[in-house]
Amino acid sequence: MPDLYSSLGFLSLVMIFNDLLTLPFGILASRAFRTRGKLSPFLAAWSGVAMHGHALMTFAAAWLDRGSLYPANPLSIVIGAGLIIAGAYVIYLGRKAYGDQSRVYGLKEDALITNGIYQRSRNPQYFGYGVMFVGAALGLGSGISLIFVAVFGLMIHAGVTLVEEPHLERVFGESYRDYKSRVSRYFG
Repeated sequence: MPDLYSSLGFLSLVMIFNDLLTLPFGILASRAFRTRGKLSPFLAAWSGVAMHGHALMTFAAAWLDRGSLYPANPLSIVIGAGLIIAGAYVIYLGRKAYGDQSRVYGLKEDALITNGIYQRSRNPQYFGYGVMFVGAALGLGSGISLIFVAVFGLMIHAGVTLVEEPHLERVFGESYRDYKSRVSRYFG
């Protein structure tokens, strides 16, 4: 089994590197939002690569580490698949509500989106990714991917509270504060 452990070790190192790169990204994104009011194409691409990289690594870790918490069984697989599908659907609804895909990665900040799923969550896409990751971990009984989920949650929460929310408050002022008072940060 040395191949399995070396693959998980390598994957974990890549995940740590990916996560460490979110620190300079957060600083640069915050600066871009303050100076330009939106992300540059480079920062938008960085955001996409980091988010989708984390997703791919979490799914790969769940597969490579399957059974470390409990053996995958038909019930866990059905529950996991259901969560993955539900999370993907929430992400779809968030992107649909945006109307313009330029908004997905912060390239366009011309409207406060409060329709569709944004009536229930200020960050449905992050929530959807988290649900998908939990689904992969639970479906395959993977402990390491649950750790990846926790790290994702901490990184997203820090980014939302330190970068995104202050930016939206600067841009949309009272409208955003009112929206924030009515709608939960993640889901509720």
